[in-house]
Amino acid sequence: MNTKKIYPLFLNNIETQKEESLNDIKEYRVIISFDSVPERDNFLSKNKQLEIINKFDFIPAFCVGLQKDQILNFDNDDSIKQIEEDQRLYLSILEVNEILELDKYKKSQISYTGKNVQVGIVDNGINTNFQAISNVSRYQINKVDKDPSKISHGTLMASIIANQFKNIEDDYIGIAPDVKFTDFDVSNLTNDFYFSQILEVFDSIIKEDLEIDVLLISLTTSDPSDGKDILSLACNLLVDRGIIIVSPTGNYGPDSRTIGSPSAASKVISFGAVTKELFINPFSGKGPTLDERLKPDFCLPGSDVKIPLSDNLAVSVTGTSVAAAIGAGLIAIIKEFKTNYSYNALFEILKNSCKDLTLDKFSQGYGMPDIVEIFKKMNLFHERILPYNFLAKKAIKVSVEFAVLYIIIYLLFLLF
Repeated sequence: MNTKKIYPLFLNNIETQKEESLNDIKEYRVIISFDSVPERDNFLSKNKQLEIINKFDFIPAFCVGLQKDQILNFDNDDSIKQIEEDQRLYLSILEVNEILELDKYKKSQISYTGKNVQVGIVDNGINTNFQAISNVSRYQINKVDKDPSKISHGTLMASIIANQFKNIEDDYIGIAPDVKFTDFDVSNLTNDFYFSQILEVFDSIIKEDLEIDVLLISLTTSDPSDGKDILSLACNLLVDRGIIIVSPTGNYGPDSRTIGSPSAASKVISFGAVTKELFINPFSGKGPTLDERLKPDFCLPGSDVKIPLSDNLAVSVTGTSVAAAIGAGLIAIIKEFKTNYSYNALFEILKNSCKDLTLDKFSQGYGMPDIVEIFKKMNLFHERILPYNFLAKKAIKVSVEFAVLYIIIYLLFLLF
């Protein structure tokens, strides 16, 4: 079938769909995009019978339910730029033991912790009732009542990035504990997630001029992508505006070409997941993309990561979104040091710091970023100098211990 405007991957889906009967005609959630808002509005004025689900301005488009014959009919409309499915998205976390070790970095004199960096999380909401989380501004797309005890996927993502609990050495557990969050909550009563919901988030960011430095989109499609779908293209445009976008590769491995959207987008920094033994997790989405590009970009731990949420509650999580959240935290640290780093500059910094795990390039990407190596290359990494007060207290303790030992030896000499 020769078509002009239907996205090829979507065309393949509707051509292979078999309708069992006339009463079982499938309706597709479709996004129709245009070159400009006036062209979109003109099209809608001529097709007032359409029941529009949503409209978007950042990329001029609208979402609507259409049957196959309607889709094929609109394919002949010259004003339309592209017709594609409003693809469903899935959370990229698997089951809910081991914390990512950044001890060497935290013991150095580097003080970057994500201060003044705004991290947006597009997910099913952040539950701020847990002690592990702070500094959250909520931006709820759909008004849904929340269970105050629920451990949502977004809660786990925020806890990985900026966990407020401390370890026995009094260091924060979170990667970048001082970041501020914008919670782009796209949850709904049916727990369904679509392209159109994220496009709505993008519209809000642009229209309201929201300050976002790093945007974690922890959802991905189950179908692979060539990076030319509307969500991927919208992500690239948002990156051009200065926002760094991070996404997991999804949990649809181990086969190749299992990178979905938006991680297949050329300017989205995508992360696959490795085990604590530094092997690629079998579930981690693998490249290349459908148009043969290298993805994932990088890999990070995404297996059995322990997260304390309160004094009495800790969970362990596994999935590529864990790796992506860690990646977002590392990027936030770099952005605090250099707020005006472009996507290209930041990508090169990550790439040049990577530890090559000597695994398949379409599984590991360029390898695993090393935060210590990043700051060493900037000549900013130095071992922490112990403070005078600590050394003085240590000296007193050693002196007392030596004096006690001397007295014991002296008494033993007198007695025997």
